[in-house]
Amino acid sequence: MRKLLFVCGLVLLGLQNVSAQNEDTWIPKQLGIGVGIGTTGIVIDASTTMNRWLGVRMGVDIFPKITVDTDLDLGLEGQDANFAELTQRAKEINKAAGQTLIDLSNFPNGLPHNMDVEGQWKNTTFHFLIDVYPFKNSSFHATTGFYIGGKELVSVSNKQAGFLKPITQWNEAVMHPTAATQSIITNHNLSMIGAELGDYFIVPDENGNAKATIEVSAFRPYLGIGFGRAVPRSGRIGCQFDLGVQFWGSPKVYAPTYDKATKTYVRQELNEENAGGDGGDVIKTLSKISVYPTLNFRLVGRIL
Repeated sequence: MRKLLFVCGLVLLGLQNVSAQNEDTWIPKQLGIGVGIGTTGIVIDASTTMNRWLGVRMGVDIFPKITVDTDLDLGLEGQDANFAELTQRAKEINKAAGQTLIDLSNFPNGLPHNMDVEGQWKNTTFHFLIDVYPFKNSSFHATTGFYIGGKELVSVSNKQAGFLKPITQWNEAVMHPTAATQSIITNHNLSMIGAELGDYFIVPDENGNAKATIEVSAFRPYLGIGFGRAVPRSGRIGCQFDLGVQFWGSPKVYAPTYDKATKTYVRQELNEENAGGDGGDVIKTLSKISVYPTLNFRLVGRIL
């Protein structure tokens, strides 16, 4: 973190020393360090005053990672049999194949009924902002610039890595039967285990993990207004208040699916038309949240 602030400070010193020819217009060698809090998290940045009308800020917004743990009932979408019967069929498939195609060693009670799920919200960003002060004797400013962060905003996944491997192995055994296992699959009309969501069939990936994400643009232009100087005009300590929005585009939902036509696992973007029902309504609502409100308060200390 100190290295980042040092680099930001060097960049800003370079910017504010571009010209100091007219001291009535330019205010050279003013550098500040700011710390704040708001909807972007904990704000830490370096700032400079380019002239009486312009201020520049560079830094990082550390958003604490929010984690929520819960329990999810797996259900048996796409397969009418109960868990006990499916477990028995899995054992029959292993016996017929002469090897362990479906490993139940970690599940003495058979295929898992439920799963520990972990949801996370991550939104740490880097920012570069330019403050414009239209009134000479006022700290009111309009601000433009951008934030840069990770695309993955929200994720929901199985807490234990590889927990759903038996489900993946079951699906592989059903979709790619051998001569020895074909009769068991055909006679019992066995099919894949997964979650039907409209036209999508959501299943664990090849490694037995299921992770759904909500993603936004990594580059997020910003517009806002506020009060306060990038660097205090007088004294060593000042404050700055900002209100604006980040434009992060339409959020997109991704989930692990299985394409039965090509028999491949795909990490697929879900759309409202194909999701159907409640799932389509949720995706439609999410897609409309194209901006992120920004409300921050920071304290600035002038060091030069």
